[in-house]
Amino acid sequence: MSRIITFLGKADTRHTTVAIATAKWFAQYSQRVLLVTHNPNPSAELLLETSLKATPQEIAPYLSVVQLQATVLLEQVWEEVKKWLALYLPPSVKMEIYSREVIILPGFDSLLSFNALRKYYQSEDYDVIIYDGRGDLESLRMLGIPNIADWYFRRFRQTLESLDLSKIADSIGGPLASALLSANMDTRKVQDAIVQIQDWIAKSVAVVGDAKRLSAYLVTTDEPAAIAEARWLWGSAQQVDLRVSGVLAYQSYEAANKTELEQAFAPLEVNLIPVLQKHNWEPLLDALPDFKTIPHVPQPLTVDLVQRQVKVFLPGFSKSQVKLTQLGTELTVEAGDQRRNIVLPNELRNQPVTGGKFEEPYLVISF
Repeated sequence: MSRIITFLGKADTRHTTVAIATAKWFAQYSQRVLLVTHNPNPSAELLLETSLKATPQEIAPYLSVVQLQATVLLEQVWEEVKKWLALYLPPSVKMEIYSREVIILPGFDSLLSFNALRKYYQSEDYDVIIYDGRGDLESLRMLGIPNIADWYFRRFRQTLESLDLSKIADSIGGPLASALLSANMDTRKVQDAIVQIQDWIAKSVAVVGDAKRLSAYLVTTDEPAAIAEARWLWGSAQQVDLRVSGVLAYQSYEAANKTELEQAFAPLEVNLIPVLQKHNWEPLLDALPDFKTIPHVPQPLTVDLVQRQVKVFLPGFSKSQVKLTQLGTELTVEAGDQRRNIVLPNELRNQPVTGGKFEEPYLVISF
């Protein structure tokens, strides 16, 4: 079973340095490692002392690296998209659009990067994938794609399954109806596509929610602003069901600073990472945590049926930053500029919320 580790925090050279050190740490234990860098800048090349490519290349025993480039990723998936569309478009419609001319819209790179990570993970060519992304809210939105897709699928599945294309065409009439009827698409194909989507979503949600397969580490310094940002990202990660396994405090020198960091990030383990000097990676590798041990950390969501309570773990937020809404059979929690929809167990479904209070770091919801 493959494993993905990523990092949350200020995405600068220090962020990339920690990612490279982590990749080297696993490689020294003969783990097949793929370092995936999302940042198309020269910092990773300078730190690794090698040129990077858009396809994986082995740069040391057990250590491969790839630099994601949205333009290249788009070319790689474009032919797959065309083949998929051909299953549903009329034979007369030809896709005279070429990958090299498609302009990348905002958000495309996140979708393409997520798809690339998915493929590397499913290939089972690597034991560990180290993802050096932006480390910000955009990265969390990308990793939250399975849970977001799961909500949309739950809400719109019944509508999709009830589609009868022939009836839709009859009601529309005219040239558009002829186009629908001549398309290489029918109700069975739609239902088959729905089953495939459901399977993909279920598998992806399981990966995101399992710390043995996907986990994150906070990268920070001992500066108050950096600590506040890391804590905010820690809470934001809970909104996409991502487990944060520890803290890597870069460029911290005084022992007293570690105590302050441990108080700010309790109960997470804090590891002080020294400065990289003259490409001497050994001190950094010695300072890293034991990644082979999966730490016990608070669950993003816990349900207590006896007490009839749901507890949402939201560190780094204040009461004014958290909002709770009950709509239908689900709860919606807003925090970190994100929404999380919580599917309640049968015992609590359709039951009114009798209380909701924020007791840092938990939002406690009573029924």
